[in-house]
Amino acid sequence: MTGRITEEVTFAVIVNGVVCTPQEVIANGVVVIAGGQIQAVDHQAKVSIPAQAKVFDAMGQHVIPGLIDLHIHGLEGQDAMLDAGVTNMAPRLAHYGVTAFLPTVTPAPLPELEERLAAVAEAVVQRPQGAKPLGIHLEGPFLSPQQPGMMNAAHFRPFAEAEFERMWTAAQGLLRMVTLAPEEADNMRAIPHLLDRGIVPSIGHSNATFMQVTEAVRRGLTHASHTYNAMRGFHHREPGVVGGVWLHPQITAQVIGDGTHVHPAGLQILLQIKGVDGVALVSDATLLAGLPPGEYQWEGETVIVDSRSARLTNGTLAGSTVLLNQGLRTLTEEVRLPLEEALVTVTRTPARALGLPKGELAPGYDADLVILDADLRPLLTMVEGEVVFRSPDLGGH
Repeated sequence: MTGRITEEVTFAVIVNGVVCTPQEVIANGVVVIAGGQIQAVDHQAKVSIPAQAKVFDAMGQHVIPGLIDLHIHGLEGQDAMLDAGVTNMAPRLAHYGVTAFLPTVTPAPLPELEERLAAVAEAVVQRPQGAKPLGIHLEGPFLSPQQPGMMNAAHFRPFAEAEFERMWTAAQGLLRMVTLAPEEADNMRAIPHLLDRGIVPSIGHSNATFMQVTEAVRRGLTHASHTYNAMRGFHHREPGVVGGVWLHPQITAQVIGDGTHVHPAGLQILLQIKGVDGVALVSDATLLAGLPPGEYQWEGETVIVDSRSARLTNGTLAGSTVLLNQGLRTLTEEVRLPLEEALVTVTRTPARALGLPKGELAPGYDADLVILDADLRPLLTMVEGEVVFRSPDLGGH
């Protein structure tokens, strides 16, 4: 990877690209950008390039929508639960083709959780350079102690309106997604409460039965956090959370794409059941992502990082060390999904989950896009018309 640059682009054209639109893949395509939005996408022969435009030559490489990560805790030593962490994460994420993300906050004692939310909210408000933080994903604390993953279940608590108001206030109203276990205590009642605030309710770290998942869907549940992981699995006499995620089309299923958290066959099954429009690939990356193999301390735990995973000393997976562009490679190389289909899971699906004009190369959408080489390495990343990463290998003038 090369160093970060910042470059204001008021009117730009990307030429000579294999452009991936919602309807087709356009060889020798053109994307016209102005005012932070996409103005036109078409075959190069059909587009008149303004003389004053800044031209980027894609050199025959793929031009795709920017990647959107709905579930990320950090990378390269930066912790998403700190304001400086989010600020420092944003430009680094652009190197991986990520143009938007939800910094994800995990449970802690309530005063500390408020501090974490306040710090992240301040970073979101400041709008750091690079990938755009879209708000906050609060993973808990309304979770099941029977499905803690690597989290400390001592910090889990049932939903209570008064305490949630404190979290909402600390987060400056920037909560966009909350992961919860609906079967615990009064947590089912949280779902319509979250929806009233414009927050996406997501089932995760849950030991719910299939019928409890069905009831949660009836109340408005629309999302699942890291499907398969830290949730009751499928059994033919009790389909559990996984069975509920499979069956209910209302649920968009997050899934970690590192090939370790979920076997490629598990990814393939999920995709065959839900389709690419029902699956959102996430990284669940921690601050250990991008660091060399070794032993690290995180959240009071010793974590062993190797070339593919991060684990506690007892073998429990501790988040992911793989970013979305590498997850995209898992889908194309190990699941054998065509690139244009795999892209939907990291662009259009997460954008629609949050109701954002992102994730597609089409007129009127935000100019978040990436030029990828044949090895799925970003050559250029643009966020709302601004170049936030560019490789010296990229052409243009």
